[in-house]
Amino acid sequence: MFKNLKVVYIAGFVLLTLFGAYYYQDILFGDYQPKKTPNQTVAVETVERKFNVDGMFCVSCKNKIEKAVQNLPGVVDVDVTPSSNEMVVTYDKSNENVQQTLATVKNLGYTPGLKSNTGKLQVLDFNVTFK
Repeated sequence: MFKNLKVVYIAGFVLLTLFGAYYYQDILFGDYQPKKTPNQTVAVETVERKFNVDGMFCVSCKNKIEKAVQNLPGVVDVDVTPSSNEMVVTYDKSNENVQQTLATVKNLGYTPGLKSNTGKLQVLDFNVTFK
């Protein structure tokens, strides 16, 4: 009887070890990302850019643009206002990519333009057509 008990202990130890390795694999093998609690914020230095976006007519346009721009790297927040044809994008200051934002909005079928702090449009390249 004691010989079989030793086998049961060894089998139990092996099963618990395998289960533990499976359960904690993200911690053991380096993919661990600590979960953020709602009160825990990460301080990121940001910069805000304003854009004009022509061609928006409804809330569906707003949602489509916000979803596409939010998925771009470095974008922290996006706010689109169809009534004023304005989009405000908050970027991580170390990963700001205005050209990619303009290209993304243009690929959606809208006409984007970057505003300066005074509210006037800025020209980023010479491939601009005027109406």
